Amino acid sequence: MVSPTRLIVGPEHLDQAQTFQVTNRGRLPVDIVVNKASFTMGQDGKMVLDEDAPYSAADWIEVSPADFHLAPGQGRPVIVRIDPPEQPDNGEHQVAVLFVAPPGSETGADNIKLNRAIGTPIYVTVPGPVDTSVRIGGLRSSAFAMSGPVEFGVTVDNPGTVHRDFFGSDGLNVEVNGEKVPFPDFTVLRGTSRDITVRWTDPPLMCICHAKVSLSGSAGVSSRSATLVIFPFHLAGLLLGMVIALYLLVRLGRRRYQAHLLGAAKSLRDSGEDGPRRDGEA
Repeated sequence: MVSPTRLIVGPEHLDQAQTFQVTNRGRLPVDIVVNKASFTMGQDGKMVLDEDAPYSAADWIEVSPADFHLAPGQGRPVIVRIDPPEQPDNGEHQVAVLFVAPPGSETGADNIKLNRAIGTPIYVTVPGPVDTSVRIGGLRSSAFAMSGPVEFGVTVDNPGTVHRDFFGSDGLNVEVNGEKVPFPDFTVLRGTSRDITVRWTDPPLMCICHAKVSLSGSAGVSSRSATLVIFPFHLAGLLLGMVIALYLLVRLGRRRYQAHLLGAAKSLRDSGEDGPRRDGEA
């Protein structure tokens, strides 16, 4: 286990040593090797190690110790020192510190060796102007749905110079039908885009719903909207079928009742013609 899971270092803390605490939570001893790597982020939010990644701070940091041994339950700090160049590009630069447990010399029955690794990002912002611009690249949803849940997707572009976090109360929401549906927590690195989805689990039975997503940054507010029609055709079809069935049953009942009345009237007429005559009748 490595704590914290990431570090955000502002200009005022560049000359201060940063610390990760590494703990062996397993039942066997483990050897740890500490590496550093440039990285970027995919549209799904996964860290992508790339030695040619832009805005890299991999050459700015030194870690100590670079390797060590941990007994079960043991922990130790790893110190990170940051030394940016004299005239770095404005904004934020990032580097991943990789804590790797290489495979041992012994192999299992299947002769499989595994590297266990934890990557922890460090975001380093240098002195100078900062641009927090962010924009919505698009809001996606179905134009029509018969029922919930309904899925909304959004693309968030970060043309600014620092990463943007959307966590908790500062997270991103889609406003629809008078309520806010929160997207999962996510981060967008500078110069990258993220695709995020959320499921609206309790939409109304029917509506013409107007959805909107808005974000604010240095360049102002960016927003996108979409319209969704929810109509339960399957329920309407079932109800219509029930109404038609009831109508047919009523109509059939009326026909049977009318036939019964006609039959009874005919029986009365027939019994009147064939019955005994009274005195005086010809």
